Amino acid sequence: MRYLDIEFSADFLTADRDGDGTRLTFTRQERILLQHFTANNGRLLSRNDLLSVLGGQSETSSDRHVDFLINQLRRKLQDAPRTPRFIRTQYGEGYVWIAPHTSVNAENPDAFLIIGPIRGLKRGGAEAERYLAQLRQAFQAGLSSDRAVIVEESHRVETRHFSIEVVFHRHGDVLHAALLLRHAGQFIGMKRVDHRAGSNAVGTEDILQAIWSHLALPPPIGGLPDDLPPWIRQHDAALTLSGNPAKVSWRDNARMLERAMAESPHDQRLNVMWALNLYARLLQSMSEPDQWLSHEEWQAIEREIEETSLSALGELPKMPEMGLAFAKLLLFVNNEHTELAESLVDQALQHGSAFATAAALRGEIAAIEGDIDAACQLYDEALELAEPGTEFFIYLMLLKAGALRAGNRLDALQALAERLRMTAPLAHARLGLLLAPELNEGHMSRTVAGAELTSAIAAHMLQLLYNVFGRRFKKLEHRRNIMNAPIAAFTAAFGDDVVSESIRSGVADPA
Repeated sequence: MRYLDIEFSADFLTADRDGDGTRLTFTRQERILLQHFTANNGRLLSRNDLLSVLGGQSETSSDRHVDFLINQLRRKLQDAPRTPRFIRTQYGEGYVWIAPHTSVNAENPDAFLIIGPIRGLKRGGAEAERYLAQLRQAFQAGLSSDRAVIVEESHRVETRHFSIEVVFHRHGDVLHAALLLRHAGQFIGMKRVDHRAGSNAVGTEDILQAIWSHLALPPPIGGLPDDLPPWIRQHDAALTLSGNPAKVSWRDNARMLERAMAESPHDQRLNVMWALNLYARLLQSMSEPDQWLSHEEWQAIEREIEETSLSALGELPKMPEMGLAFAKLLLFVNNEHTELAESLVDQALQHGSAFATAAALRGEIAAIEGDIDAACQLYDEALELAEPGTEFFIYLMLLKAGALRAGNRLDALQALAERLRMTAPLAHARLGLLLAPELNEGHMSRTVAGAELTSAIAAHMLQLLYNVFGRRFKKLEHRRNIMNAPIAAFTAAFGDDVVSESIRSGVADPA
């Protein structure tokens, strides 16, 4: 277990320092502190925290005793309090372990981002080591807690991870650093940092933006059969970086897109991605019952999606990888766009082989036009290509669920709902109105987790169900199959006012 220039034994009984070959040994209490520090790398630990792991208050355990042990460790690690490499004092509060973990395993399976190889570390001296510690901490702070960031000084470039090669050049009081970002060995970009002692600027924001762009934007060349659709790529990119447990990605993506659009205002791909993020905002509003959109807000966002898509459509020859995104957006906002969407899918397949996404879109078109059998067959084709349990797989299951509900295939819907409950319990819980073949009072009380079901919430839920699923079907029978049971249940509980005029007109007999 390596930290900077010291290799510790797994039990922290001994350690070897590089260069002079010194063998270090540690007392029982020193080992306890080392184990606790390294398990909480980068976290502030108070003296009370450290006392508790040492066994609490006693004649030999006090604040002064903790300070004594820290000083003993510093002497052994050759760690100066004023220029710490391992243990930093937070005056009046406690201590922080700041030394980056340097694994000898170049293919650490738990790592999301590997900082390494490191070149010029010796020339950079103690300031370079402090910069590496800052860099790792800043990346870890910018990522989800379960996205491990490790430092591997001799890490090889060819790896399946994201990696950052760091090259140092020191001149006077300035430490120049070049950060070379790669993924699976592929060079993505470089960030140069001119670092001065005491500075907190380490270059992480630009690197995180580059990682997001690499994950979110579809490649300019033709897609592979199981490639993710652009709207799922973007969603996954935000979740990969943030780890949002509620699966709400649109805010994180909006921040990344705003910065990308400011830097590249003429990149039409970003306008399409912005429209896709607006689409995600509409869908994810069902996950935020305290911030549900009004009818007017929803319509305004849909108008922006449609206007953005149609205005950028002329640029499609320059960005054929976005053709399937255009098809998706136009199908969602207006079910009269099926012919245009079909032609966009055809064009996309002339440039690539994104068969799973193409099958899903053609499934949507078939469902909109009323051919439920064809829709389900196309969704099954896409599901065969998608990886089970992924966001794309769940998305496809929900599309199929909508078609089954519209076609009144309740036995098949119940089987799919049970499979979804096992695969994605969060999605299953949020879409109870769509997935439950029958609604009863007990079910209704579970449809909004953590919120009391009121008439206002019931009205929002009905509108969301209609906006996302019901209205998309051209056949009246199909719209009614989706909406009638929830309407009956909610009007019995709260009265007719929970049903909006747009829903009433959408399920009413034609005049």
